[in-house]
Amino acid sequence: MKKVSALLLAFSLSAVAHAESPKPAAAPRRVEIQVTEEGYKPAKLTAKPGESLVLVFKATGATGCCGSIVVPDAKWSGTVDKSKPVEVAVTMPASGKLTFACSMHMCQGEIDAK
Repeated sequence: MKKVSALLLAFSLSAVAHAESPKPAAAPRRVEIQVTEEGYKPAKLTAKPGESLVLVFKATGATGCCGSIVVPDAKWSGTVDKSKPVEVAVTMPASGKLTFACSMHMCQGEIDAK
């Protein structure tokens, strides 16, 4: 009887420990966006609601005003040039769009939550 009780106790403790261990968070999806004088490529994307993304802005040459980028939902703004890509972590809203644009809003892009 002691063996059965000890075995049941060990099984119960194992089940509790397994149930309490958190799942590791999924790594954010990296999305490369080319920055050119003509705008962003791609300028329209889709992502899952609540999905974590890392937007990787890369300049491929001259960027003009498109190189001065604002991502309002991330409360981020900065400049990209050919020497170094810029990474911006964002989380998609439950619905709607996440936008990015140049500081003058002449170059624009969006990610639609679908």
